[in-house]
Amino acid sequence: MKKTSLLLVLLFFFASFSQAQSISERTDGLVIIGADLFTDFNTGESYDNFNLRAINQGISVYTMFNFKFDNTPHFASIGVGYTGHNFYMKDAYLRRPYHDVTEFVTVPHEYQRSKINTNYIDIPLEASFVFADKFKVSAGFKFGILLGGKSKFVGELYNDDKTYRLKANRINNLEKYVYSLTLRGAYKDVYMMISYQFSNTFKSGFGPEIKPLSIGVGVRPF
Repeated sequence: MKKTSLLLVLLFFFASFSQAQSISERTDGLVIIGADLFTDFNTGESYDNFNLRAINQGISVYTMFNFKFDNTPHFASIGVGYTGHNFYMKDAYLRRPYHDVTEFVTVPHEYQRSKINTNYIDIPLEASFVFADKFKVSAGFKFGILLGGKSKFVGELYNDDKTYRLKANRINNLEKYVYSLTLRGAYKDVYMMISYQFSNTFKSGFGPEIKPLSIGVGVRPF
């Protein structure tokens, strides 16, 4: 993940505390901006030597338009956003990202990094329920459109004490569309979030079954 993306998320967190306001003051037909910082866990079936490390950090930023329900503090939202997933592999790397079948190869030597990255334009839909003007529970659905995928490996490959840097700016066999269920629990502008992608990241039979369960924190300061 780029340092600028992390800085953006930190700025969102800072703003959430410095500019906090009651939920009811800004839900009636207003545009809001938010950001999530999360880690991914794979719920898909095992695939050859494809295994992820414990922490796989990702980021999501979005803007949403709220529609308040009549005579209640509750509201529905629709928006657009961006999500970037980083899947850090353990003892393997993506050798042939451009081939018909995605192939992961075991790395028997020392390495510093091995990951694949996927990026999406999102269309989120949510229903939010507000309690005591401060607490909120939101449940929804997110439709993702693939922007692209990348892979990166840094480490030794052939027991020759050389460090190889392999990058690919395209990964074949990624699904064009992905679908997720989302849940948030918020206090004012800060919330915990969970998202489950129930569709596969790769096309069936052409790569590992990656169905990320994303757990993290987020803010909606604006």
